Amino acid sequence: MTSNPDPSFEDGRVELGGRFWLGLLGVCVGAVAAGAVLFLLFGWAWSAWGFMGAFVVLSAVALLFAYVHDRREQNRYRRPAA
Repeated sequence: MTSNPDPSFEDGRVELGGRFWLGLLGVCVGAVAAGAVLFLLFGWAWSAWGFMGAFVVLSAVALLFAYVHDRREQNRYRRPAA
């Protein structure tokens, strides 16, 4: 006779609660909103400066985000002065 410390796994199924599904819904809504903003930004830049201008603007925004992220990571791993 063996004892199972977690009886919810006896039949091999894992139940996902409401918190998981609400979180997944939130991530999906956020992704759609971010995509819409990027689509609008790209469309605005394209209509203002053409394809190359839109490409330059989106590249500059991506580089700015990458720079900020890199600086934060460097500061996070930098050891405090002794």
